[in-house]
Amino acid sequence: MSEAETVLVGIDSGLTNVTVTAFDPSGAELASASRDTPAVETVRGRDEQDHDRLWDVVCEATAAVVESDAVSADAVAGVGVAGHGHGLYGLDAAGDPVCGIKSTDSRALDALSDAQHEAATERLGWEPFGADPLSLLVWLREHDPEAYEQLETVLFSKDVLTYRLTGERSTDPSEGSVFYGPDGDYDRAVFEALDITEAFDALPPVVPSTDACGTVTDAAATRTGLPAGTPVATGLHDVAACTLGAGIIEPGDGLVILGTWGQSVAVLDDPTDGDAGLPRRYLDGWLRYEGVRSGAACLEWFAENCGSDWRREAEERGVSSYVVYEEVIEDVPPAANGLIFHPYLKGATDAPNSAGGFYGLRLEHTDAHMLRAVYEGIAMTQARALDAITTDLNAIRLTGGGAQSAAWAQMVADISTRPVRVPSERETGALGAALCGGLAADIYSTPSAAVERAVGTAARHEPDPATASQYRTLGEAFSQIADAMAGPWETLKRVGETE
Repeated sequence: MSEAETVLVGIDSGLTNVTVTAFDPSGAELASASRDTPAVETVRGRDEQDHDRLWDVVCEATAAVVESDAVSADAVAGVGVAGHGHGLYGLDAAGDPVCGIKSTDSRALDALSDAQHEAATERLGWEPFGADPLSLLVWLREHDPEAYEQLETVLFSKDVLTYRLTGERSTDPSEGSVFYGPDGDYDRAVFEALDITEAFDALPPVVPSTDACGTVTDAAATRTGLPAGTPVATGLHDVAACTLGAGIIEPGDGLVILGTWGQSVAVLDDPTDGDAGLPRRYLDGWLRYEGVRSGAACLEWFAENCGSDWRREAEERGVSSYVVYEEVIEDVPPAANGLIFHPYLKGATDAPNSAGGFYGLRLEHTDAHMLRAVYEGIAMTQARALDAITTDLNAIRLTGGGAQSAAWAQMVADISTRPVRVPSERETGALGAALCGGLAADIYSTPSAAVERAVGTAARHEPDPATASQYRTLGEAFSQIADAMAGPWETLKRVGETE
């Protein structure tokens, strides 16, 4: 098979969408298919996933790509998988699902005692936040001991898919490092401190992200259309996959993912080189990331509830509603005449009790001001989160659905006072996963070679000094309000729990 005929497949299983994309080795997109991530109806505060339904959706999307006219199934040389991090996915001894809990679940917010929380933070270098696997394992032991006892293998979201593809149970360092202690390996001491020692023995083997964890089985080939025997890379946590797909493999540039769940990411030589955020192993180094659970989802929420006229106009003009949203906010000055929006509609990883809100509303403000404030609030939160990790950055790469908005990209540049670059490929998570597949199949010699070959730049945005000054002042108020709201947010949480 010539390199010109080679196809790499990336599977990106996110919280809201599953996207499967086929690329050639130069990073050119050949075919792509997206499906809604299946939802499971459950009680308030719980967000779960059904392994079988997730696999069905992945098979459907993968088959659609492999069977497209632009892809020859026989040319597929490698497959990589990315998926949302944290949460808790488990298998029993027979390989049947025990649990599937997403990283947006909140049942275990109070699962750890203060002493356990302190011990885990000291051992791991990050603070458990309720939707992490350790908190959820503690919750499972206390509230569902039967499921806890059945756990044979603890996995992450993408590992469920590599297991279905290959029959092998494994994870990669970007996911496995959630459990790493001071010696850079799985830390039994933290499991002992949390009284979940039994679960330590359920941790899976760790296989490098760019190595094959197995090959496509005959059964998986029948469901997906992928050739049996195709190497499957262990892949990456979705944040790490987006980082690779955006072309960042060494310290220097930061990453802002303007997606449903917003993320701010910095690649580091050592986890101690950064301050805030959650540390993860990444290729030969580390990254730290800080998330807001409802990034671009805040825009969807506001437009759905307050933007019917804009959506109607878009339909009448035959354009995307986002075209109209951008036109609306362009008529509002930066800082929205002193209006601030906090985008914490589902809390934040470092402040789970936080909530969204508009601050500074006056009679002269309109729905257009509120829309711009939503855009700015999301950009402000993510740019400042990046600075909280490290200020030693040259520029920012911007990905996610929001990266297609020139206005949003300019806001990130102005708020961060750094140049912003938008990669050519929109599906950077799927590209990052596919590059892992290419490395596992020896299509690329190194991650650097893969990025140099496959990642380009579609747009550049330079910060405007005058606007940056306005946002600096707005940012001061943004932080002051957040500090003042810590108590009320806790009170409002209790009110909500009594309803």
